[in-house]
Amino acid sequence: MIIDKIYDFLIIHFIEPLAKINNFPNIIQGIGLALLTILIPLAIAILADIYQKRREENKEFTYLDLHVILDNVFNIKLLILSVFLIFLPILFWDILTGLDILIAINLTYIGILLVIGIIIKVYFWIKGNVFGFRFSYLKKLKNYNDLETVWSSVWQVKNINIQNENEFFKIFSPTIDQLLKSSKKNLKITAKLLNDFYNFINNRSIFFLAVIKEIFPKLLEWHFEIWQEEYKRLDKEEELGEWINYSEMSRIMDSILNNIEERSLKEKRVFSFFNYFKTHSENHKKEFIKIDNEEYYYAESLFNIFYPVFFKNIAKLQSRYIIWKHYFPKEWEITKNNLEDKENVISKISLNMFLKWAQERIWQVQATPDWDLDEVSRNLFPELNPRLWAIILIFFHTPYGDNRVKSVIERSWNFGFIGRVSRLYPGDIADKEEESKRKTIKMVQSAEKVERKNTFELTYLLFKDQFSKENLGKYIKSLKELKYKEEPKKENKRLRLLDAFNEMLKFLD
Repeated sequence: MIIDKIYDFLIIHFIEPLAKINNFPNIIQGIGLALLTILIPLAIAILADIYQKRREENKEFTYLDLHVILDNVFNIKLLILSVFLIFLPILFWDILTGLDILIAINLTYIGILLVIGIIIKVYFWIKGNVFGFRFSYLKKLKNYNDLETVWSSVWQVKNINIQNENEFFKIFSPTIDQLLKSSKKNLKITAKLLNDFYNFINNRSIFFLAVIKEIFPKLLEWHFEIWQEEYKRLDKEEELGEWINYSEMSRIMDSILNNIEERSLKEKRVFSFFNYFKTHSENHKKEFIKIDNEEYYYAESLFNIFYPVFFKNIAKLQSRYIIWKHYFPKEWEITKNNLEDKENVISKISLNMFLKWAQERIWQVQATPDWDLDEVSRNLFPELNPRLWAIILIFFHTPYGDNRVKSVIERSWNFGFIGRVSRLYPGDIADKEEESKRKTIKMVQSAEKVERKNTFELTYLLFKDQFSKENLGKYIKSLKELKYKEEPKKENKRLRLLDAFNEMLKFLD
């Protein structure tokens, strides 16, 4: 009953008046053509501009913008639908009756409104409000075939302002998260997206990469997640294809972390880098994967990335003293207490990494000083006597033949030249009264005595067999038998070794 009344009302007040307008189809057709006349030149101009950019060297956002215009601004599918909604009902206007006319009119109105909406979008695009369209498109993008093209177009652009750069990553981040959690078929596209991010990583500012809290911690988490998936498949032949993809992604993430670390050190963003890196390493220091009764710890993989870059660069930095003093975590330093702390996993990893790295450099037997090794050895072992510790490491790592002591003396000693120079500054003694001078000198001697004691303690903890009482006795005997009267440099080495081993033997007693 109510429906019949509504139907009668529509016929009397809307359909019959419109039906009496003989040129109504012509009016709608004219409006539609007018709108398309406005839209088509704008479309040609915009697309011509983008295709022109594709031929230039500077292709900022070219491929992204092409996708955005076709799928988000003009929205080709919606535009085609709009044209059909405007013109199709007009073709059948003469045979429409009753409520069909009202439906046809509404369809044409909808089509006109959709075209007007597209024209408004084009207007805002031409005015330069393009980032909103870009962000909107990327958030809605579900077609995996388009992901690589559009994100590559984003990351290769230089000098994006930091707010827009951050917004892009906020969209990129859940995209990668979703791909990592979704079908195994998406591993290749995930690797491609991460590789494109790395390929253009130098276009990103170090502030963006190392300081903004949404970026570096997320990259570290991806590194951990991918490492887990890689090692879970390490011994499974049936999952070899997936392991290859995860292994490739691990390589890419390693390269990304290396780049951020090196640039953080050189471009003085050390505080934020160590802050995030330390938190991440502490959170995952006990994570491991067990394969054939062997445990593979994530922290070892993580610091196997960190230390080579750190060791390579630290000696060359003007800010190295500040880094060691204020930013490098005390828990990572190699001290007797840290090594004996069962909860301190990272200090033990630091030791293993250093010994492998130092061994390679000591074996090189280069004549020129190794300032990198000197810098790291002096600061990574803050409680030891640097010169004495260098002698012990050179002795321990030197390849030898029939006479170990002779081999050590007759080779080049390439580090251990600098003591703890920060203990005294020029003028500290000269400007003091006589009594004060004696106290200062006594304090320095006492500190050095403690350092030497710490050096022997750590040596015995690490190299107990090589520096046992029996072996020390043999070394001392051999040193006494050797003479280098006409070679003062070698004689000096012999005497330094003899003093060190005699002192070590007394320490063991």
